[in-house]
Amino acid sequence: MEKKNWSYAKTLKEVGISYLGNVAQSVKMRLSKENGTMTYCLYLAPWNMSGYQVCPKGQHCNEFCLNGSGHNISDTLKHTIEGSTINKARIRKTRLFYEDRDTFMRLMIHEIKRKQRYAEKNGFDFSIRINGTSDLSPILFKDPESGKNLLELFSNVQFYDYTKVYNRIHLLDKYPNYDLTFSYDGFNLNECKEFLQNGGRVAVVFYGEKLPKKFNGWEVISGNEFDMRYLDKRQTIVGLHYHKTANDYKTINGKRVFMKPNTPFVIDLEKENDVVW
Repeated sequence: MEKKNWSYAKTLKEVGISYLGNVAQSVKMRLSKENGTMTYCLYLAPWNMSGYQVCPKGQHCNEFCLNGSGHNISDTLKHTIEGSTINKARIRKTRLFYEDRDTFMRLMIHEIKRKQRYAEKNGFDFSIRINGTSDLSPILFKDPESGKNLLELFSNVQFYDYTKVYNRIHLLDKYPNYDLTFSYDGFNLNECKEFLQNGGRVAVVFYGEKLPKKFNGWEVISGNEFDMRYLDKRQTIVGLHYHKTANDYKTINGKRVFMKPNTPFVIDLEKENDVVW
């Protein structure tokens, strides 16, 4: 229960943000809505942009994070990574999470309840993705009043995440309303194989127009039509198209030029790869 006389609008103004999370914020989330599900998603400042580390296994993918894609490309290119309007807001939210967890959680719980009511009233399914641009354990997100984490507090709601933290697989046994898709980063092949063999899914980012039917013996399904990974077939590779980010643009002879990513994290379908699982 929220504190008596607590004001959502007043608290937002005091901490200097417009909202914490929302639904249909990105293209993928809008596609999810078009497919009948409203997903409340939280976007924090990724990696250590805020001064706090929110992606413990992000050393191989932080440069290519989706945080720098979409609307944030032009804004970032006009300023610095930390200076874009979107990133400034995400940095404030992330620092609030670490420096005033109770206030953060009161805001988040209020928003989730409000969005859930709206979804149900309008005939949508409702789900929650805590980590839009972070990789934090959901058990860190606790109600300051009851002490319950979000998975317990909203036990009737489907939660899901992508993660590169393999040990988080143990949460699946404890919380039936939680779904995880493991993410390939170019250096975690053994963990990906184990996750698949244990009945899970692995997300792989591909550079190219079409996804392969198979990747190293595993069936590839598209993860581009919507974001509700908990609806996907298990023991499959979830193929994701690479999205250009601000870091992909280099200044050459005074002009900004897109440079194709050169990293094991992204499988370039225009080249023959030697990844063996």
